[in-house]
Amino acid sequence: MTSTMRTSLLVTALLLAAAACTNAGSDLGSSPLRTNSVTAQAFLDRDGSHTFTAGIDTLFPGAKVSLRPFGGGKPIQTITTNVNGIARFNNVPLGQYTITVDPASIGDSISVVAIDSAHVVVAVADTNQKVGIRLGFPEVSIRQARLLPIGTRAFIRGVVLAGVQSFRDTTSYVADSSGQIRLTRVSLRAGLVGNNPGDSVSVIGVASSRAGQPTLDNAVISRFGARPAPIPLPLNTATAANAAGGTQDAALVIITGAIISDTLTDAPDSRVTGSDGSGPITVLLDGNIN
Repeated sequence: MTSTMRTSLLVTALLLAAAACTNAGSDLGSSPLRTNSVTAQAFLDRDGSHTFTAGIDTLFPGAKVSLRPFGGGKPIQTITTNVNGIARFNNVPLGQYTITVDPASIGDSISVVAIDSAHVVVAVADTNQKVGIRLGFPEVSIRQARLLPIGTRAFIRGVVLAGVQSFRDTTSYVADSSGQIRLTRVSLRAGLVGNNPGDSVSVIGVASSRAGQPTLDNAVISRFGARPAPIPLPLNTATAANAAGGTQDAALVIITGAIISDTLTDAPDSRVTGSDGSGPITVLLDGNIN
């Protein structure tokens, strides 16, 4: 190989190396990690319907909402919900997350009832994941409601045994599969003027007592549907006189074959005493009842 040829090859090699270096600083196929956003919105379920009810439920500001790695770990971001109940997490890397709410930020009597998705997956195709947060008061069975400490606010769901319009002292009676309870100082939502036996309802009220028996006071009833009127429990007069030792307090019962021995006007109500032979009972007939 002559010196002229060696020089030519050397020049060619240098030119190829220079051409290879022209890509310095360019994207070689490793683009920046994609990020998306997650929006959480909190509302207070005031009627116990389990969904947002316009005009009744309210959006909840001031709740501290955290976005955490799925499976546990420290929050990636924590944001306080705005006046529209919204906390928006921006620049969230692709991955799997969970949403939590700081209990101290929503008050002692309110709790997180449900979060739409406990497992939030942020994928390439997602631009904004949306998660609903339902806040509310504890929802308990009627048996549990009867055991609540006085002053505790809670929801129950059940069937109306006797409507509020039947009693001039604004009481009503509701039952579920666990028991029954008297509601006092009742009001009705959504423009209702009464409720009927068999109505399917949710009730929010404050644990209280009357005549030594548990009640829900300041009860607000929301009606969601109707069922057939409930069937009363047959009792004799002696058993009904003490509500079967208190186990049937607030229950709907029927007594047959009792002979009236005395009546007394207790205006505007009436008191009737009678017995079917098992023992006497005195019944107060509300003035609203014909």
